[in-house]
Amino acid sequence: MTDHANTPTHPPRRARSRVPQTERIEATQRKIIESAQRLLREEGFKSATLQAIARGAKVSLGALQHHFESREALMERLVDEALAPLGGKDGQGNVWPDPALPLRERAQFFVEQAWRHIYGATSYVTAWSLFFGCKATPSIFNRIDTKRVVEDQRLFAMFVDAFPELREHHPFPLGFAASVFATLRGAGVFELFDVALTERHEELQSLVETIVRACLPIAAVSTPASPPARARRKTRTAT
Repeated sequence: MTDHANTPTHPPRRARSRVPQTERIEATQRKIIESAQRLLREEGFKSATLQAIARGAKVSLGALQHHFESREALMERLVDEALAPLGGKDGQGNVWPDPALPLRERAQFFVEQAWRHIYGATSYVTAWSLFFGCKATPSIFNRIDTKRVVEDQRLFAMFVDAFPELREHHPFPLGFAASVFATLRGAGVFELFDVALTERHEELQSLVETIVRACLPIAAVSTPASPPARARRKTRTAT
């Protein structure tokens, strides 16, 4: 007869949770991609070799090549990662303001969000390092250029939709949209240098003001007042 009172009891074993294979694959690929991005940002395109990327991701070279069979294949994936936020996807932060907001608030919202989520992010400088590095590889660079053309057209149209006043008051609404994004891109690349916060703030606020003025009727944009007649006479006398 078994004495159940003296029989030691053991807590039931918990089933070991297993990470699904797809999650493991995605996690490994993410480590590889982040290692490559870090090398591009900190050391440049030439230093981002497969061996260095594998070391940074703490995986073997064979494991890396299992996911990305060549450096070109990995660079193509990095191009897709770099171009995604440039399209203004909501996943990178919604840069587009509520159309019900007043004009100045819309301009302020757009500039702040575009800078915070895209052009002022460290990933933006990384993207340009990748673009410059891929210039010598036509198959990748042509892919970048083709996608850029499509995304630019979409971005400019979305900008004009966000600021419909441009269609009414500006002679070149899409051209103005292009100049706004060119300004943001230039400021983003300039983050390679040590830019003072006050300087960057003033530059972005100047862009806000430029957007607001471009959306106003010409008559509503204030122009510098002419100097009084007496002052003009003094000026001519002095010269």
